[in-house]
Parts: sequence; structure tokens; C-alpha cells
Amino acid sequence: MMRTPRHQPTSLLRLLWTSVLVGLLFAVGAAPRWAFAQPPPARGAAPQPRGAAPQPPAQPAPQPAQPAPAAGDDAGDDQAAPASPGATPAAPGATPAAPGATAAAPEEAPPAPTVSPTEAELARGQAVARVVIAGNRRISSEDIRAYLQTARVGKTFTPEGLARDVKELWDSGSFEDVEVDLTRRDDGVHLRLLVRERPNIKAIEFEGNQNISSEDLTEALSVEVKVGNIISYAAIRRGIQKLRDKYAEEGYFLAEVSFEPVPQRDNEVLIRFKISEHERVSVRRVTFIGNHSIPDAELREVMITGQGSILDFGSGGAFRQDAFERDVLVISALYYDRGFLSVQVATPRVMLTPDRTGIEVTLTINEGPRFKIRQMRVYERDAEGKEVEPIGGRRALREMVRAKSGDWFNRAELAADISKIQTMYRDAGYANVEAPPATDLDPDKQEVDIVVAIRRGQPVKIGRIEIRGNTKTRDKVIRREMEVFEEELFSESKLERSKRRITMLGYFERVDVSTEQGDDPEHINVNVEVAEKPTGTFQVGAGFSSIESFIATAQIQQANLFGRGQSLSLQAQISGLRQLIDVRFFEPYLFDSPFSLAVSVYDQLRVYQEFSQTSLGGALTFGYPIIQPELRASLTYTLESNEISTQTTSTVFGTAATVSVFQRLPLANLFNDGITSSIRPAITYDTRNNQLFPSAGIYLQGSAELASKYTGSENEFIRYRTTARFYYPITESIVLKANSEAGLVTSPSAAGVPIFARFFLGGILDLRGFPLRSVGPRLPLRESLDENSQPYTNGANIGGNAMYYQNVELEFAILDAVGIKGVIFTDLGNVWNLEPNYCNAAPASPFAVTNPCFSAESLLAVRTSWGVGIRWFSPLGPLRFEWGFPFKPLPYEQPQRFEFTIGNFF
Repeated sequence: MMRTPRHQPTSLLRLLWTSVLVGLLFAVGAAPRWAFAQPPPARGAAPQPRGAAPQPPAQPAPQPAQPAPAAGDDAGDDQAAPASPGATPAAPGATPAAPGATAAAPEEAPPAPTVSPTEAELARGQAVARVVIAGNRRISSEDIRAYLQTARVGKTFTPEGLARDVKELWDSGSFEDVEVDLTRRDDGVHLRLLVRERPNIKAIEFEGNQNISSEDLTEALSVEVKVGNIISYAAIRRGIQKLRDKYAEEGYFLAEVSFEPVPQRDNEVLIRFKISEHERVSVRRVTFIGNHSIPDAELREVMITGQGSILDFGSGGAFRQDAFERDVLVISALYYDRGFLSVQVATPRVMLTPDRTGIEVTLTINEGPRFKIRQMRVYERDAEGKEVEPIGGRRALREMVRAKSGDWFNRAELAADISKIQTMYRDAGYANVEAPPATDLDPDKQEVDIVVAIRRGQPVKIGRIEIRGNTKTRDKVIRREMEVFEEELFSESKLERSKRRITMLGYFERVDVSTEQGDDPEHINVNVEVAEKPTGTFQVGAGFSSIESFIATAQIQQANLFGRGQSLSLQAQISGLRQLIDVRFFEPYLFDSPFSLAVSVYDQLRVYQEFSQTSLGGALTFGYPIIQPELRASLTYTLESNEISTQTTSTVFGTAATVSVFQRLPLANLFNDGITSSIRPAITYDTRNNQLFPSAGIYLQGSAELASKYTGSENEFIRYRTTARFYYPITESIVLKANSEAGLVTSPSAAGVPIFARFFLGGILDLRGFPLRSVGPRLPLRESLDENSQPYTNGANIGGNAMYYQNVELEFAILDAVGIKGVIFTDLGNVWNLEPNYCNAAPASPFAVTNPCFSAESLLAVRTSWGVGIRWFSPLGPLRFEWGFPFKPLPYEQPQRFEFTIGNFF
């Protein structure tokens, strides 16, 4: 029989109709053949309607057999056998039908399946009658409705609009699931939105962080993940990267961070970050490629990367990306200063070492040619571009620039010279002076032309001076330190000095001075913004002594009393053998004049190993600035009653017994006492950047105290004293400090200088590593005049007439964020006796450093020590913990000594 052509339905329809045909085969047996081989209807017969039951086929009349074509006959290739009458022609290539069979009818394409419309499609165009929101607990229904545009009562409903509304709710990040139920009713569309909220973050925990505190990690997360926020996994992923960056800043490049949400009650969640810090990665090596003109050592010297601190123990320190970016800029600037104007520093290559405990940094530098100055011209021009006479003349202006033809170009030097020129103009009132340098490179000759054209503009006066940020300190206290005034010509130097003077007060953490355009072009306003800091200090110190056992000191001071710039302090010192109370008041501007006033009242008992001293009195000091604010002169008058005793003494605190062994020794003149009335002129030069915690500047002071019968004093002496302190910042976090003090005291009286006016050294306040007041000449005396009496152990310390000591410190930051610093120090000094009556009173001391007999060679007999310490600028004040180690300690001295106190040293 003949086959009909096959259709190509889609895969879905093919599967559908195959299933139907298989079912029919099982149901009707051979019926499927009829569908493919039914005879056509007789001529003139009505066609059978689609879908009618099949009719039995009619038996056709036998046809005569046709002869088969001969082999090789062309007819067998080109012509088909003739069909029976009325038969349908076979399709090309079809198999011939068997005799007596009719041609099969062609197969019809199956009808396309129909899909019923959804409820949303059926609701299209209807009005929204009701919207119900369910499932929300923290987020109000009104906030949810704000996201809806189509799903609103009265709006025309569309499925596309509803899909947009659901997407807006999902994109808000507040929900884990959004479901919509739609019901069509007579009055319109009813919608029910069922939401499931994302949980709230109840708390954040860190697990495994040993080297970075949880507080610092929480701060690093604060931008992305906070307690109280709705959980967002995208924000948590960003927060994890923040934590990794935080660890990378500290050198932990291998740190791993993951998180775990822990469900809590009331739809809240605890976020636990699990951290594996691994080892800290330090910079092992910094390699330079292409630096032919500047050696590696010089490049490494200006870099922060690779420069470890004292606590890195030989490694190159942690790698920090911000510091490395700074290093690249500094290296480029170094080349510019050497004349390499086309230098290029390529992107650095940073690689982990094979053991993954360090990194190696490689910097490739393309130096380019080095340029010399061919022509250097500096001049002033007016608004029309014409050259005019500069301030000070053309020659003086050109001499302010050090660069000349033939020199290598140096950008830093040129910038500094131009800055001096601008300062000169600004000090003359031309605040808006412009002096931009222009360079013209000649790469072929490797030369550069430099032209600096100055435009001074118009003179400017000071408009308003605004003081901001002073919540406690009064405006008057700040304004009186300023050297610029309203309606005066602008001066940059005076403005800088004003900032330095305000900073030197020590009342503020930060002082910023800025300028802005005034109400008209002829005025410029000055803004002084300060940040207050605590000016009250509470200092406590403690120590041990073989004589006094435990010693405690305390001091309460307010350096900015009531915000008026006045100072008030109360100092107390209490122990079994020492009592002191001292009240001091300081007014820097007496009656708003340049004079200063200081008043001190004290009552003290000092019980030493050799004697006790009771002093009741006070001092009055007047000061005046010779050169404000660096140079000041002062005059102090002191009146006190001194009582020197080897017996029991008392003060307002009570009674204290002495332990002196010098009750019957031939040293009565040493224990002179009575009224002391003295005057003390002094001169002070002070350029420190901060009076309380200086890091730069110089402090010099010299004084002479005179106590004589002409001033009403029973004790007569003249005492000279000098102090010199230097502060030099090596880097931002390392400061070199040096302090030296020298003193000389003599007396016109044959009795000599009383012991209370002599010098004593030793302790945390001068020579560290030695006991308090233990350094100086000693007399090898006995307990009585009897030669057979017991000798006094180690001799008696009698003080001296001459004194010198010095301290050198290297202070460096350990944890700058919390104010912890380290210090390495060395101390040197001694006290010498100049009065022969004490030299002849007893045999010479066996040690040169304690010999009471003075000679020129004895000036070289000094005590030395070294040590280390930790300082913490705590809220209570600066804490000092220091270990001192004497060089060549005497047999009766300890090889090391630990002391601590609260208060700055110098």
C-alpha cells in the first residue's frame, strides 16, 4: 500500500498524538490501517464529513495485470505503472500498492491545544476593590502599601502591574517570601498579600579574633551590618570583605572570615562571624628595578613599607595598602627633587613567599632623563600682564629663589622658595597672591625653562574672627592669644603664630585656623575651630623605700579653671615620714594686662634619712612677656619658716617621728633653720608646640635666688639654676627628647649653705635607677662622737653645692590609637660638695662618686643609668612605668629599680 507524507509536529504534540494512536491500536485492532488506506469516495458521492464513522470499503473490480518492465528498460526509471481507474496518484517515491488496494488518503494536521485563561487574565481591566496585607509583624501595612502601584483600591487591575508590585516588595530586601491570592467578585478584584519578613539582627558576635578587638571589628562592619537592621546577605558579604580589609591593614592577609546566622526568638537572628586569623604576613623584602640614579638604601629610607617598628623583632613590619600608596608618591617626589621630571613608577608586584608567612614587593621604576635648569625667571606682573616692580625690588625677589641656570631641577626646593615669596606678600596684606611656576621641557637637550609670574592682587584686611568649638573655654581666652585683629591688614605669619600660641595653651586636642572670603573683596574672614580636651589631671604616684616603706603622692590640677585660662592645683604627699600640702593658683593675664600672677601656699613636712624639715610659707610670682610668646621674665618672692630637726615634728596632718641618726653629731651648722626670705628673678624662652605634652621646640630657663639679711632672711645663700630642654620629632610617632639641669648654691655665712637649700638627686624625677635623693656626697660618720661607736652604714648623704644631670629619651608610639608609647632612656648626673668644712669632717669616701671633697677631676665622677619604660596617656593622666638600670652600681645599690608615677616627666 502507499504511504502518505508525514507531518512534523512539535515535540509536545508528537508525544500527545503518539499516546492517542497507541490507545486506538489496543482498542480497535486493525482500525489504524483504515485511517491510512481508505478508498476515496465514488464519483459523484458526497464526501464523508470529518469526524463521521468510517464506512466499509467497496470491493473494486479486478484489474488486468500489467507486464513488468524489461530489465534495463528506461520506462522502469522514468514512468510509474498506471494506476487503477479512479485511484489517487502516488506520491513521488512512494511504494507501489498491492493489487486490489486503493491509495491512502493524506493525513491531516492535529488541532492546536487550547489553554484556559488564568484568574489574573480574567480580572484584567476590573477595579481593585480590596487589598489585604497579612504576615507582617515589624513592618507596618502602610509601609508595605507604599511599594504598591497597581494593587491599590480603585486602581485598574493588570497582571503586569501586580508582577511589578511584587518585584518592588522583593527588591526592598525586607521579605523572604511574598504570596498573592486573587479573587474576582461582583464589586471587583480582591487581593490578599501574604508576606514573610526577613529576621532582624539581634546581636553580632565574633569568634576566633585574637589580635583585633571585637570593638574594632564592629566598627569596621558598621557601614554594612548593624544591630537592629534587617538581615541582608548581600550586606553581610560586603561586611566580610570589610573584615578582611581590616585584617589586611594589620598584616593578616591570610585571614578567613565566614558567618553563621543563629535564629532567635521573635523573628530575630544572631550573626556570628567565625575568623581564622592565621599568621601575620610581614614584608620580607622590597626590590627595586630600574633605579640607576638613586640607590636602594635611599629609596627604602623614605618608605614606610618594609620599615618595622621595635616590636617587629627584625621583620619588615606589616604590609598596609594605604602606606604603600603613600610610598609610591614619596618615591616619585624624590625623583622629581633630583630633576627626573618624567619618572614613572609602575604598578607594584606583591607576592606571597612560598611559606605564606611574608610578602615580597617589587617596584619597577622608569627614571627617564634628568633635567637641568636652562633659564630661571621670577617677576611680578599686573592685571594687564605688564611687568611691575615687586615688593623689595627685583634683585631681592630673585635672590629669594636659590635655583639658577645649570642646576639640576629640584621641585621641593623651588616650592619652598615660592612659598617664602608668597608669605612675604601675604604678610604685607596681599592674601590672594598667586605665583604659579610654569615649566617648559626640552627632552632633546634635557633642559627645562622655569617662569614664575607673580600677581599680588589687591590688599586685604581681616574681616570677622569667628571662634568655634569652644564649649568650655571662653572666647576671650582664645582671642588674647591671637596676633591678628579685625580691620588690620592680613598677615600669614601672624596667623600661624596665633595658631601656635593657642595650641601651646594645652587646652585643645586640635586647633584649625582657616580663612574665607569676607563680605566684600577687600576683607577676609578668619575661622578658628578648636576641639576641647580634658584639662583637669589627677596624678598619683607610689614607691618604696627602706626607710619610709610606702610613699603615696597625689595631685589634682585644673589647667583651665572655669574656662578662664587660670590654673589651680592641689598637691598632697603622705607617708609614714612625709607629709605635704601645696595649693597653687596661676593667672596668665592679670586684670587683662600682659602681666601674669602666680600664688603658692604650702605646709609641708619632709622626713629624710638624715633630718626632717618643716616648711610653712608661700610664694608670689609676677611675669611679663619680653617677646610674646617666646621670651618671658619673672620675679618671685618667697617667704617661709623652716625648721630642721632630728626630733619629733608635726604639721596639720598630725605628728611624725624621725629616725635621724645625726642627733649628736658635729654638723650643727648643716641644720640651720629659721626664716627664709628670698627674691628670684628668672628668664624663660619657650617655643614648645604644647606645654603639657610637647613633641617639638625648645625650653630654656635661667634663675638666681637671693636670700640675705637685706631681704629679711635669717638663712643666707644665693642659688643659681639653669634648665634646657629640647624636643625633636624624628617621625610622626618618634620623638627625641633631651633635658639637662645644672645648679650652684653658695653662702656668705661661715656656717655654709643650710641642708634644705642644697641639691639632692636620685629617683624617677631626675636620675632613674637610683633610690630617691640617694645620689651625692656622703660622709662616713659614726653614730656618735665616740670613736668606738658603730659607723653609719654607707655614710650619710649631706647633699651638695653643685649639681648637674641630663636625660636623653627616645619616645615612640606602640599603640597610637589608645595613647600607649614606649621610651628608651639614659640618665647622667651627680652632686658635688664645695664646702671644705664637710670635706675635713671625716675620712674620704672610698668611692669617687660619693667623695665630699671636690676637685676638678671629680667633675668626671658621675652616675649613669639606662632603662626602658611604657607611658600611657590615660583619662586619669599620663602614666609612667619605668625600669632603671644603673651603670656600675655601688655595692649597697640594687642592679635595677622599677618605679611608676602619674605625670609627665619633662
